[in-house]
Amino acid sequence: MNLFEFLMILLSLIVGLGLAEILTGIARSLKNEGLRGFSWTHGAITLTMFIGLLQTFWESWGLASIETWSFPAMLLMLGSPIFLFLIAHVMFPERESKVSLDDYYFERARLIWTLAGLAVIVGVLFRPLAFGMPLWIVDNLSSLPTIFACVLLSLVNTRLLHRVLVPIILVVVLLDTLAVTYSIG
Repeated sequence: MNLFEFLMILLSLIVGLGLAEILTGIARSLKNEGLRGFSWTHGAITLTMFIGLLQTFWESWGLASIETWSFPAMLLMLGSPIFLFLIAHVMFPERESKVSLDDYYFERARLIWTLAGLAVIVGVLFRPLAFGMPLWIVDNLSSLPTIFACVLLSLVNTRLLHRVLVPIILVVVLLDTLAVTYSIG
């Protein structure tokens, strides 16, 4: 096992915990509320975070050729998945809650989108800071509008804005994942 594979185990644990939080939250919501508790906004953010966690894992394989790692580089690599895990943990109410998923989301939207913005910023800056790679690459193209949307969503708690912008962010994340980093080698 080389150093990169060792670091991927640690990253995989964090990503796996985030995915487990999301899947557990969905299962708990279905168990308690069924489909009547469904919220489009909460559903879009849930799917965005799910894909974001998978994308973080997927794109990390591109670092397999790097032989020397520093402790700060490892911390930067783990930054985005840690923020995404935290979002996954706070996205769903604990146990049986009387609050709707929609209301629950809007109570925590500022925290969720602040963490999401930090995840994007760390994800964009990780390679340039850790390894001196260029900042302006095709893979980072979606980052600037996503960061802007995260700031806007963390500052403005208007339901209409969230109901419009959150699905747009989902589409941006999907396009970034499927168009830019569709395959790895």
